[in-house]
Amino acid sequence: MHEASGPSRVENPEEATASSSPSSPGEQSLGLPIIWPALIIGHRGASGDAPENTMAAFELAEQQGADGVELDVHLSADGVPVVIHDARLERTTSGAGRVRDASLAALKRLDAGAWFDRRYPSRARSHYAGQKIPTLAEALGWVRMRRMQAYVEIKLGSRAYPGIETLVLEAITHSGAAPLVTIISFNYPTLARLRQLDSRIRLGMDFTRPLLVIRRARLIGSDCILPHWALATRRLIRRAHKANLQVLAWDLDQPRRIRRKILDGIDGAVTRYPAKMKLVRDSVQKQLSHGHGGRARN
Repeated sequence: MHEASGPSRVENPEEATASSSPSSPGEQSLGLPIIWPALIIGHRGASGDAPENTMAAFELAEQQGADGVELDVHLSADGVPVVIHDARLERTTSGAGRVRDASLAALKRLDAGAWFDRRYPSRARSHYAGQKIPTLAEALGWVRMRRMQAYVEIKLGSRAYPGIETLVLEAITHSGAAPLVTIISFNYPTLARLRQLDSRIRLGMDFTRPLLVIRRARLIGSDCILPHWALATRRLIRRAHKANLQVLAWDLDQPRRIRRKILDGIDGAVTRYPAKMKLVRDSVQKQLSHGHGGRARN
């Protein structure tokens, strides 16, 4: 559970100090986030320590202190949203071929965890082998029960899945987890269709090219932008916050980078190692609470 002690939204950024004393030699003034402390979002779960996009990875992310999980969605041949990153099955399952060409029943027969034990024997666990590809409905049922946040990324594969936006929205509605869910995508038309279908669902824009991203995010009523960590510059973070857009950096796995981006003002990070980020976040929070600036405004 993460309701009582989790991060909170900062409602009046202009009322707080946007900088503080340097916490180490050469360190710049602190950026001012919308959410503090920064959200810890498990990238495909705790995928550095468990097979990605499996229930084992999501459960481990919660155990490691994550506030939520990011997960990826494709459609099966019979139109069921399933949780897997790649358009093909070979890398993370015992199967072969495209996800879109296999029925849900066929996908459920595959092993989605044994590959991790073979590739990372030092991190192998007895319950990883035999993990199954979750449906989106199954993953969201867990999200609702655990009160975790979920960032659901719609994938396209080699071409768009007809009707995937409607099917994902239906799964979210039926799960009862809608208040906890943000749908994200690198594909702007996908996000635009989602906004046409649902005026209230939270949206987030993934990107690797920052050109016009804030303008586009505002046009579709996005709640957040998700840049690769290397693109999450202080200038971009400030511009996003002026537009009331949260900034969640992804692929942020190294403690030194995590610390730097927290100090730059990100609102959260999508990381394969939630436990590492929690240590860094707690360290920064403790440091700031001991006279290095009045950042927290709960």
